[in-house]
Amino acid sequence: MSEIVWTDVGNDAARLLSRYIQIDTTNPPGNERAAVEFLEGFLTSRSIPSARYTSAPDRANLLAKLEGDGSAAPVMLLHHMDVVPANRDRWAEDPFSGSLADGHVLGRGAIDDKGLGVMQLIAFGLLRDSGVAFKRDILLLAVSDEESGGKLGSQWMVENHWPDIQCEYVWDEGGTGTIGIMGNRPVFAVSVAEKKGMNVRLTTQGTGGHGSFVSTSPLNRMVTALNRLQSSRMPAQFGDVTKKFLREVSRTQSFPSSWLVRNAYKPVVRTLVANKLAAIPAIDAMLRDTVTLTSVQSGAGTNVAPDSAIASLDVRLLPSTDKTDFLRRLKSALGDDSVIIESADPPPIVDSSATDSEFFRALNRVIVQRAPDSIVTPIQTPVGTDSRFFRSKGAHAYGLLPAILTQADLDTIHGANERISVTNLEFGTRIIYETLLELCA
Repeated sequence: MSEIVWTDVGNDAARLLSRYIQIDTTNPPGNERAAVEFLEGFLTSRSIPSARYTSAPDRANLLAKLEGDGSAAPVMLLHHMDVVPANRDRWAEDPFSGSLADGHVLGRGAIDDKGLGVMQLIAFGLLRDSGVAFKRDILLLAVSDEESGGKLGSQWMVENHWPDIQCEYVWDEGGTGTIGIMGNRPVFAVSVAEKKGMNVRLTTQGTGGHGSFVSTSPLNRMVTALNRLQSSRMPAQFGDVTKKFLREVSRTQSFPSSWLVRNAYKPVVRTLVANKLAAIPAIDAMLRDTVTLTSVQSGAGTNVAPDSAIASLDVRLLPSTDKTDFLRRLKSALGDDSVIIESADPPPIVDSSATDSEFFRALNRVIVQRAPDSIVTPIQTPVGTDSRFFRSKGAHAYGLLPAILTQADLDTIHGANERISVTNLEFGTRIIYETLLELCA
């Protein structure tokens, strides 16, 4: 096995990611077939066979495998090819240019999730070239449709082709390394559980009329109810994964802050610490059920008071939250019994992935070796990922983009000017490669 020049790997990853971003896989409609063809080209260049699984016209998923001897169960590298829409007017450059400048690759999907996909793809190729014998099959799965719920991607693969992708461990998105958010040490938050997404629709109905008349129109009532909702906040809850997270990140703090964070769940300090943690949006979302207003639809003219209004809410529930209890609290927060509440059922609860597994221990050791001052901790991610489909089948899924991001980097995810540094691409590829060597060789 020849020595790997990791700076060259980082530059190769940047060029590959630039080309990957240029394939517009905005979902809807997705059109991931072109991305599959691109990934197939890379695998073919390394003499790695792959299989395409078509779930709908122009929607496809791609699976490749490095054979092991079967003495241990497979591990899977998972990423999604689709991306969310980009408002081009808000970007400094074309979001699908894949621009390479100032040591960064810019474009929609750079972090979510094509950056992780390229790290996995190159690490997969390096493992193929290493000549090392593996005790596990190493699977690489690129899927469609994650940004719209995964019905044509991971969910479809699990429901229709589980024997082909059955595995013990899954490396997915959901967490990342950060710096400057909780202290000045790198904190690698590995997702082992996630909140339950639920769509809620609010409707107000009544009598409209001429816009010159002052009235309690349905739209006015909706605005008032939404204002009440925005000024309220669901109570903080501290599950087992969150307690572990707070114990680990307390090491980034000096006394007495370290003691307060470590004991945040205890009644004597619970309210005080929860309010302080609420100043960090990503952590606040781990502690409580969240409700985000995503759209309001009403009215057809500037001089007509509409006779109905509809609001859409993106709700993320903690695993311990009962839907009926949440809807009761939502109704109370709205403060208007005339608001009609309709909701879909949240996904079923699945167990958290183990933090004492061979995978988690190997990942922890490699990260600390490459970033000696870092902290590795499990988290319950506030976002929804494809990991839930694999956890429902008994696989242990772990979400981590192995990069060290700042808050400014995180703010670009699903936002404008999304980008990732070449340094992070090099670092992340090495973390994946060395973790899989330790886990599989």
